[in-house]
Amino acid sequence: MPRLTHTLAEWIAIAQELTAPRPAAVPAGLAERIRALVEQAPEGWPEQMYALELDDASAAAVAGIQSTLTGSDPDVWQRTASVAEADAIVRDHQRRR
Repeated sequence: MPRLTHTLAEWIAIAQELTAPRPAAVPAGLAERIRALVEQAPEGWPEQMYALELDDASAAAVAGIQSTLTGSDPDVWQRTASVAEADAIVRDHQRRR
């Protein structure tokens, strides 16, 4: 099970985003688990890190929401690695000519 770590402020933003209408279904129990985490955490420490173990579908949903909130791309490293691998193949082929 993936273990996701975010600040309390990030978990609160993710919980709020989960209440908004979404095109894809949210995994069952995800909103409740995050809500419970937020409710148990002290309010005065918004930058405190909290971890939550989630199943793969829930972890993917949280990663998608977090990337939307931050404007980042969670798959950028995989695509970068794929492009680098393809580039290495092409360069190797060109050297052999």
